[in-house]
Amino acid sequence: MLEGSVSTSPPPKTERGPNPFEIVLGAFFLILVLPTISIAVGELSQVADSLEYGGSAVDIRNSLIYSLTSIMTLLVLGLYYLGAIKTKIRKQAAGGTLVALALLNFLCRLGDFQRELQQNREWGWDGSILEYLSWSSTHERIELVLIGAIIGLLVMKK
Repeated sequence: MLEGSVSTSPPPKTERGPNPFEIVLGAFFLILVLPTISIAVGELSQVADSLEYGGSAVDIRNSLIYSLTSIMTLLVLGLYYLGAIKTKIRKQAAGGTLVALALLNFLCRLGDFQRELQQNREWGWDGSILEYLSWSSTHERIELVLIGAIIGLLVMKK
């Protein structure tokens, strides 16, 4: 028979220090936010200028949503890898925000696709919607939206 008591409680959790790779990755994502904002402002000013030549306010709204989705994705990833998003509530909020933005982005993209299809048909193109979706300029936009949603779900789950 063994002498002494055997501990049945789990060992205490040890906090591991920040991983240098994650710090570099997080800093990289945060650094990418600045050029992304710069490009977004340039795009927004170009879209605003197009109002004079037949553009619509919907284009400005969509540009803001598309840019905000990219900026928020980079920001959340940067903060996540730097360890600023640790609690479950913060992870749920950050991931939920990304998923909501991705959903809104997707709905705006559908409206854009509908307008593009209509415009292409007015110019004489008679292809199917599947052919339209096979164009890289079309399906890449959908893939980016899905990546944003997947990142949001992964942040929420971890």
